[in-house]
Amino acid sequence: MKRFVIGFSLALSAWVCAGIYLILAAQAFGKAVAQGNASFLGEAAFLLGLGVVSWAVLLYLGSLFGIRRPRLMRKKNR
Repeated sequence: MKRFVIGFSLALSAWVCAGIYLILAAQAFGKAVAQGNASFLGEAAFLLGLGVVSWAVLLYLGSLFGIRRPRLMRKKNR
């Protein structure tokens, strides 16, 4: 039971963290469009990349505790 709780909390935090970074990236992109300043596009790309990496790492750690990964991250059996 403890193993499931740890894995579930890691998987849940991965989705929450990805959502937060997605919101921050959207805000930076909107600021770049509204102000016409291209320097905010780099910030938006950085935040989006950081969100994807943190999502993947936390979901991988959750999978070590028995939580299934999304289809995007599963190994293909061929």
